Amino acid sequence: MSESLADRLTAYKEGFKKNVPVNIQESMEESARRLRESGILDAARKVGEYAPDFTLKNVFGTPVSLAELRKDSRVVLCFYRGGW
Repeated sequence: MSESLADRLTAYKEGFKKNVPVNIQESMEESARRLRESGILDAARKVGEYAPDFTLKNVFGTPVSLAELRKDSRVVLCFYRGGW
């Protein structure tokens, strides 16, 4: 039987807690709390809602439009916080 997503997430969280220093965990939790309290989540898109169309350059510098991608298939957007 394959492991459920909930089981995998639980295992990931346990590993995170074991490997990340407590002060870093506390800082991340505090940042998340401040974001929740700011009300920013009220304006965020919800699961199943469409993202507004946009065009960005891919890793090769070629412009890619969300509307064009949606013509042929479903699209999953992933956002990564870069180092700055």
